Amino acid sequence: MFNSYKEEAYVASSLYEFLRKEFLFFMKKFFLMVFALIFIATGCYTAKVTEKERPKSDIEEIKIPFLIYTNEPDNKHSAMLAYWDLNNAKVNLTEKTVYISEDPNFVTPLFWDGDGRIVLRKTSYPTDEYKDKVDFVKGNDVGMVYGKDIEAKGNLDDNPEQVKKVKSYTLYLHNGSDVMEKNVPFLYKTKDDKGNDITVGEYNQPCFIDYDSKTGDITFIFDYPFETHSNIYIAKCNVDNIDKISWDEVRLPGGGVVYTPCPNNTMLVGSKYYIQCFKTLGEVDLKTKKATLLDDVAKECRSIVKEGSFKPDYSKDITPVGKYKDVLILNLPISTDTNVEPLICAFEDNKLLGAIHLKSDDTWDVIGPDKKVASSMDVKGKNLYKEFGADLMYFPGREDINY
Repeated sequence: MFNSYKEEAYVASSLYEFLRKEFLFFMKKFFLMVFALIFIATGCYTAKVTEKERPKSDIEEIKIPFLIYTNEPDNKHSAMLAYWDLNNAKVNLTEKTVYISEDPNFVTPLFWDGDGRIVLRKTSYPTDEYKDKVDFVKGNDVGMVYGKDIEAKGNLDDNPEQVKKVKSYTLYLHNGSDVMEKNVPFLYKTKDDKGNDITVGEYNQPCFIDYDSKTGDITFIFDYPFETHSNIYIAKCNVDNIDKISWDEVRLPGGGVVYTPCPNNTMLVGSKYYIQCFKTLGEVDLKTKKATLLDDVAKECRSIVKEGSFKPDYSKDITPVGKYKDVLILNLPISTDTNVEPLICAFEDNKLLGAIHLKSDDTWDVIGPDKKVASSMDVKGKNLYKEFGADLMYFPGREDINY
């Protein structure tokens, strides 16, 4: 076949070189294909985790603490701690008693921030776990307004008129365990809608008070109703320069809307001040000084549960009843065919996070942001205290006046 040994060796060498190159070419293609498959698989998995299987640890947990009340012997009531898990649309009723109220006329606190400080009347007694977090009202603080880390009491003048005027406010500012007392003249002279002289803060209580213990900023909000419209007046100062007070005047939207702002039906969340008003919800941005009616939020609330035909003899207004961190809690009465039931709604940046429907048959429907019932609770055996026919819930952030 071959003419010589050299020719045979040459052919063998050429064949070996050919096969070696083919083998190397094949291995390159093989490794490139394997690398491409690994890249594609890794990329698909990453996208899947980020978009569809996002770990729960990456999602901010939102659990709203609140209080419910059980009936106890001798007309007493126990305040029990509960949590509203907005991420999973569930409610957890714990066995922790926060305090016991001995006066059925004053069951709820004057203020609670949800984590630490809670203000109680002297007819309530905290459990051992909460003793260090409780402030009791003083004996002479009738008319005191209680807010977050702040109390404010109007000091009346000694004029002979039957209705006394406020000449200044004494503030009690809480900085941890320390309490600072300051006297501030939150009074603003201006004109009414007819050009007459008025003094804001002279006769009316503040609608809302706020103290930021980190920055020292103090905020007071007053309302003043005129014949043609309503205004709110925002006073701001800092604890380091308490007498330097800035005032802003904001006219509230008209159109037949009735405003009755007070500490227990308004709420400040960040720079947004929310006001109960006739059938809708008012919002004032304290930064931009812009006032709007949140008709979309009101519509969102009213679309969660289909209402029945019952018509109460009062307006079913949306009321701010609490806040926790950046979450606003609203209460909306909704009609069945026979009565009215509370619907508690949670919003953040005016977006629905969930709701709780307190039904007359002693069940709670816990609703997700998709407006679907995610879980239900039977509370028949809990012996819960009811107010106006519904289980009483108390949420953090609500201010009040001691009467």
